[in-house]
Amino acid sequence: MKGKNNNALRVGLFVFMIFALVATCFQTAAVADTKGKTWQWYPSTWQPSGVVWDRLVYISDFITRASGGRIKVTPTAPGMVCAVPEQLDAVATGATPAMVIYTDYYSGKMPLLSLTTNPLFLLNNTWELRQYIEKQNDGRILSLLQEELAKYGDVHVVGPTYYVLQMVMNSKAPIDGIDKIKGMKFRSGDVPVANALGALGASVTWSPGEEIYTNLSTGVIDACTYCGPADSIAMGFHEVAKYWLRTPLMGPVNVDYFVVNSKVWNELPDDLKAVVEAAVAAGNAFAEFQGFADNSRAWAKAEELGVTIVDWSEEDILKWEATVASFLPDYGKDAASKEAVEVLKSYLREFRPDLAKEILKE
Repeated sequence: MKGKNNNALRVGLFVFMIFALVATCFQTAAVADTKGKTWQWYPSTWQPSGVVWDRLVYISDFITRASGGRIKVTPTAPGMVCAVPEQLDAVATGATPAMVIYTDYYSGKMPLLSLTTNPLFLLNNTWELRQYIEKQNDGRILSLLQEELAKYGDVHVVGPTYYVLQMVMNSKAPIDGIDKIKGMKFRSGDVPVANALGALGASVTWSPGEEIYTNLSTGVIDACTYCGPADSIAMGFHEVAKYWLRTPLMGPVNVDYFVVNSKVWNELPDDLKAVVEAAVAAGNAFAEFQGFADNSRAWAKAEELGVTIVDWSEEDILKWEATVASFLPDYGKDAASKEAVEVLKSYLREFRPDLAKEILKE
């Protein structure tokens, strides 16, 4: 009996060794298949200049150099590979290997995506946004995003790419309190902001960015929300709107996502996957530094140009955020987005109990 057991053990060990050898051969063959291969990526983003574009250039250069040219990444201006609204589909179908996408552009296809950026612009810095996306409820937002995009097509999410935005409310007359919004004519293209302005009694319209200066100067609008201080100066808003509301910053930080076609990602060896992941992490540090530096210089320059910078009281800031957040129930449109709303509520309870008490009535 003992001899039979020993024989069985020997046979089992032999079979195990055969499986191990075969697995090793397959692994060696896979490495051999990609050893001399190079990949060509042409990622784009939604903005052709500023910190969003500079971050893409930084990440592309990092990947190309750190991979020893095995992945050659050429940053491409928006629209050259495909239209911005088609970037997600291009990756999902394999038409292009990689993109940096702003997920809220595609929330009409997947309601969850509006909650994977800065939901209702309630998060005030990169730490808060990272906590919500990557940490809260065991990083559920990032997991949900990967799950939903995988259902949509062959999309692998390498990671979030954060940036400092600091959207300004530019106005012709001082808006030094929340009560001054009522009756004003605004241009705003961001739904959470436009909803809140309307709820507070303003009339809100939309127009292309290149028309804002003229509309302000001719009185078609009294104020606008469009961009941060550096872009506001570049567009000449200081000439026709001398009052800039700095706090509450509407959308002080935001996030895009570096995505790669899943088939392309899966054929990369582990060392190159690590290179791409490290490049995204380094790009976040770069964007944080550059965004902060650019905005700091711009605020100082705005004052030199005669702009009056306005800050609201803590009480008015809380009222504004509560108005924005009052639309939160509208965001839970399917199972995934409803779960994301609960993650946001969990974040607010833990880190913003004052706001949670105001909007969740707890």
